[in-house]
Amino acid sequence: MPRSDAQTRALFDRWAATYDDVQSGDGPLAGYAASLREAAAMLPVGAGAHVLDIGIGTGAFAALIAGRGALISVLDVSEGMLAAGRAARAACALALGSFTPIPYPDERFDAVISSFAFHEVASSSRPNACAEIARVLRRGGIVCLLDIVFASTAATADARRAFGVSWDDDEDYALVADLDTLLRQASFADLSWRHTAPCHWVVVGRRSR
Repeated sequence: MPRSDAQTRALFDRWAATYDDVQSGDGPLAGYAASLREAAAMLPVGAGAHVLDIGIGTGAFAALIAGRGALISVLDVSEGMLAAGRAARAACALALGSFTPIPYPDERFDAVISSFAFHEVASSSRPNACAEIARVLRRGGIVCLLDIVFASTAATADARRAFGVSWDDDEDYALVADLDTLLRQASFADLSWRHTAPCHWVVVGRRSR
């Protein structure tokens, strides 16, 4: 059964000090660092771009984009996560929050990025989350979502069997077709998908209207 918002916040507060160790393990997160690099390579933003990272964790994805001279704003549901990386993210604007709602005005950003956070959004709230991403993007702005996603229900079932005790039944992972549909319904176009690791997909798209 998916976790509640309060349970998710508590979990990431507990993980804050050791999150890098969690990400480097086996299970659905295997291939984490390589997937971040591939996702960053697909993201067409450079110096001066205003980028929002939702669910920053320890900041590995944001660091790849900030290295190009982009201006990074950060949202995370966990006060512990924000506190743990505050010194390392001195150049970022940090705020507590998530996808629903995004606490920024309309058309504020050139790009919205997120890595391994979207699956924490309840499936019933995902249409609103995609709409919120579109709302805070300028027309033509870019979305880049990297997450644990599966091509089909059969692929999800295969992963559950393969990972055994490493599988977390509290998670509700999206399917490629479902997330693709939600993004298109939220006004995104030119969607490009890449399978970056056994359980990882990244999608990049453009707000069309």
